[in-house]
Amino acid sequence: MTSDWTTVDGRPLPAEATDGLPTAAGGLPTTSAGGLTTASAGVPSAASAGGLPTASAGDPSAGSAGVPSAATVDGLPGALVRLAERCVRADGGMPLAVEPWFLRRRWAAADGQTFALRGDDGELLAAGAVCPAGDGVIVTGLVDPAARGRGLGAEVLDRGLALARSAGSNGGGAERPRVPVTVETESLTAEGAALFASRGLRQAFAEDVMRIELKEPGPANWPTGAVVTEWSEKTAGRFHAVYRDSFKDRPGFPDEPAAEWIAEYDEDDEFRPGWSVLVTLPEVGDVGFVTAALGWIVQVGVAPSARGRGIGAALMRESLARMAADGAGEAWLNVNVNNPGAAGLYRRLGFADRGRRARYTNELAS
Repeated sequence: MTSDWTTVDGRPLPAEATDGLPTAAGGLPTTSAGGLTTASAGVPSAASAGGLPTASAGDPSAGSAGVPSAATVDGLPGALVRLAERCVRADGGMPLAVEPWFLRRRWAAADGQTFALRGDDGELLAAGAVCPAGDGVIVTGLVDPAARGRGLGAEVLDRGLALARSAGSNGGGAERPRVPVTVETESLTAEGAALFASRGLRQAFAEDVMRIELKEPGPANWPTGAVVTEWSEKTAGRFHAVYRDSFKDRPGFPDEPAAEWIAEYDEDDEFRPGWSVLVTLPEVGDVGFVTAALGWIVQVGVAPSARGRGIGAALMRESLARMAADGAGEAWLNVNVNNPGAAGLYRRLGFADRGRRARYTNELAS
């Protein structure tokens, strides 16, 4: 392989991106590369508060044909998109992580920096990106599964963290600022987790990614007297009220105002109101909801007062049956690892684990 790091699109790295950083081939550490992959802020959790996905991918891990050997794909270097495909196919995780619109959020970010190492054939072996986000810095990376075991993952991470320190520097002074750093991965591996821990990073968030083939979801067994209502302009506010009741006690609940939460759905072309339903029980009121987008169960929530009555399973089956009736062949969801009860329900319904996505954080002195 070549020993020269460049930007992802093949340009020489600027001096500030190389000064004091690790060198490439010849002095690589022996730590396994693990599975650093790209990520996106605001990608939803099906069983926790979150946003709404804006696209649907197939199943890259099931042997997709992949991106052809094009120089660019939707404005991104084709080699980057192909590298992302290889990583998700090998490691599982978020299927949207191979989509150009998804990659662009980190790899073509304003004021961001990228670096990459190519093989003799010009394909990317490893790549990293560093970009500002709010008051902190985000670091992400990719390592070709065929090139792991040579320390490239460690080098990508170390380069990224060094650039994060540089990005957070205020130019000197007696007191050095603390830079909030988030390392993002859409395909967490055991080797990646060990690498992050070795650099003093702690896991702040993780979700299991699950997929189901839509064959026969089974009937939705509703409690006696239950009334099922689809999402509409008139009912959206009721969905938000149940959403808030269902998740307000969950760690990290954002408590979005109704107008903002509803707008995230209504403004998304992939959202499917007909697959999104609210359930109401007599003498109780609205007690549960499910929202869905093209290829995705986005959120499922049941009010604490109505749990233990099979409402969550009925909501899921109802939404999945509506997807299947409209010709969908699969559905994905993400569930927080701190919600084992929900994860168990999804597995009982037939969802299979397809990887894990995570965020690791630390504050680095710049």
